[in-house]
Amino acid sequence: MFSPSGRRSRLLLAAAIAAAVLPQAATAEPAPHSGAELLAVNSRGTATNQSTDPNRKVFTFELYSLADGARIGSAVDDVACSSTKPPPCAVVDARTTFHLPDGDIVNHADVSVAPDPQNTGWVIVSARGEKSIVGGSGRYRDRTGSVRVHGTNDLRRFPEQMTQDDFWLIQLDPR
Repeated sequence: MFSPSGRRSRLLLAAAIAAAVLPQAATAEPAPHSGAELLAVNSRGTATNQSTDPNRKVFTFELYSLADGARIGSAVDDVACSSTKPPPCAVVDARTTFHLPDGDIVNHADVSVAPDPQNTGWVIVSARGEKSIVGGSGRYRDRTGSVRVHGTNDLRRFPEQMTQDDFWLIQLDPR
């Protein structure tokens, strides 16, 4: 039985919206009526901590376009427990650098971290990242904007290793 308020309806609606929006968003085209450019990307995979600083952890993940699934670069997450938000590490200070074919985007944001009640050892991450773009190179030099992230991370081998599946919406302000 098909119910307009049922789970199946919500899933179909979400799929229809994603099909209509993501191809445009993932190609860095101007957003309608705003003049902003959007990039929709997914960082995923398993990475080993590269940091020599005991207070920070650095992981490099492959980066994929959400429009066509193609590998388009890498994302480097440099994270530490926030010193200004509630302990015990419910918020991380995250510096993420997106290495893209036409330049880099550097983002700095507080990211909320919460245990995933369905998967032991996994966390759910989220950040709005208002005006969080702090640098860039190449095509992204002198650009400002916001980055949102939502995803899941496997921390069962943390801090030596982390598995990530994060979805990012990078909104570059008009030039």
